[in-house]
Amino acid sequence: MNACIDLLYLPSCLAGTLFSAVDVLHAANKLWHLRHPRSKTPPFSWRLLNEDGQELPLPIWLPPSPERPPDALFALLVPGLDMDSVPQLKQLLDQSDKALRLIARRHASGDVIATNYNGAALLARAGILNGRNATITWMIAGWFSSSHPQVHLLMDRPVTHDQLIFCSGAPASATELLLELVRHFAGDELAQRCTNGLLYLPARFEQSAQTLPALSTPTRDSVVFKARRWLEQHVAAPYSLNQVAAASAVSSRTLLRHFREVADMTPLDYLHQLRVERAKLLLEVTTLDLAGIMEQCGYDDPSAFRRLFRRQTGLTPTAYRRTFALRASRQRWRAHDAIPQAEAGSGA
Repeated sequence: MNACIDLLYLPSCLAGTLFSAVDVLHAANKLWHLRHPRSKTPPFSWRLLNEDGQELPLPIWLPPSPERPPDALFALLVPGLDMDSVPQLKQLLDQSDKALRLIARRHASGDVIATNYNGAALLARAGILNGRNATITWMIAGWFSSSHPQVHLLMDRPVTHDQLIFCSGAPASATELLLELVRHFAGDELAQRCTNGLLYLPARFEQSAQTLPALSTPTRDSVVFKARRWLEQHVAAPYSLNQVAAASAVSSRTLLRHFREVADMTPLDYLHQLRVERAKLLLEVTTLDLAGIMEQCGYDDPSAFRRLFRRQTGLTPTAYRRTFALRASRQRWRAHDAIPQAEAGSGA
């Protein structure tokens, strides 16, 4: 199913909603082509319209719209208005007769209507929200509810969908609004792929942080992945190439070859990187002396440790701590700096 999303530009609108919509639609088309490489017709095209319904040229810095197929369905995206107060919003609504007629006409023709932020006020004034669910920015929800009691205002979700009308209340939820349009016209599969790629999903981001070696390692490189994982779990242990190779289920020679091909370094070079990163962390957040840090990082030769540390950071361990420590040195601690317990509990 192909759809053309018409972007309604109004003189007092929040135009960023329209431009970000193009980004989402452009991304959806790209993701569609990944699964349909032989298809020459992407699912979405877009136009910029004025309040008379006339097409405007797209800014040159926006992706050009693909050619619209003759059987495309249509949606009208109505942005929110740039308001300072409810009285000013009411004044803007009073000056939007052309836009209101366009919204009503497009709705009557069976097109999808979508809006963001306070744009539901335009839809309500156009008479297309009576008896329907909608949402709007919380800042004017009280005024909107009293002015349009016939609209079922839902404030517990980022996007509402009632038949062919979509609303989102927060300006930042414009992406979710567009993803619901993607779902409506192109289906759940493409909408989910867009959601995975365009929205911040805590679980996905956290898991990617925990699996960076796997994500950055080609499938054929399971040997290097195993070696890296073993080294990360044995940072402070004495280094043995044979042990690392055994953990990777290959010979030492094979491990060295794979490591150089993929990581452009040896397993020992990688271990030194891990150890210096651990040393940097300990220098920043602890008061351990140099001997204690060396022990935590698997070194027993101060000269070798200092040399490796300086090679990777450009600083000696002492200079690094002086520059990046997140706490004061012990010599700056004073008993009178602490707040007495009784005084802390008094709330004074």
